[in-house]
Amino acid sequence: MIAMIEEEKQKQRLLQACGKTAFGCKIAAIALAYGLDKSFACFWMDTETDVVYCMVDGLMILSGTVLKEKESREFLRAVGAQAVMCAVRNAEALSLSVGNSGDVLKKVISSEGKAAVLRTEVNIRDIYGLLEETGMADEFEPFYLDLSHKLRHEAALAATEYRNGELCGCALVSSIDGHAAILSSVAVKEAYRRQGIGSELVKRVESYFPGKVIYALREKDKNREFYRSLDYAKTDTWVYAKLH
Repeated sequence: MIAMIEEEKQKQRLLQACGKTAFGCKIAAIALAYGLDKSFACFWMDTETDVVYCMVDGLMILSGTVLKEKESREFLRAVGAQAVMCAVRNAEALSLSVGNSGDVLKKVISSEGKAAVLRTEVNIRDIYGLLEETGMADEFEPFYLDLSHKLRHEAALAATEYRNGELCGCALVSSIDGHAAILSSVAVKEAYRRQGIGSELVKRVESYFPGKVIYALREKDKNREFYRSLDYAKTDTWVYAKLH
């Protein structure tokens, strides 16, 4: 049965079920940063299969492996999900019409060394401007509110590089839980590319997570060699599908 997670005592089981996947990391980071009482973020769990569902502003993120396809499809319709982000195996099980897709990349960071202290003071407007310039930005207000909140609650991280008084590169981690993190964006201003800035920013991010896992959701046919050179390996395929 798919049941809503509403009480703090249920959170630990949810967090445990979210372990070991990029999708689970995204869900766990939302739960840790915002709690269970926000109207824009709702959490459910199939208590028999440990499949976890999290809907944020109409987007359903799904972690685990769907075994009860009919029940899951009916559930998505009942709660009004507008789109789904999940592993390709679940998209196939749910007969979803795939929109975008790409590789889920994974790297286990060496446990040697001491973790760097998380930086929470960054210029979010500068970061947004660079992401917008490189075609990686959505609307400003939700981006600003989400990132500023997650930074305050240590559920996000931004590594930045300034040269000549301007932001020339950034690596953004948008999700952090107790076991893993998701590297969501690496952007370098065009005039500063091919100077190793992107690679150095990723390595800087990695220094914050010794002994943990970093995931990257690479879009199809983009930045393959960049991530390969940094020893990120494909572990799954992500799918984004709109529901009609």
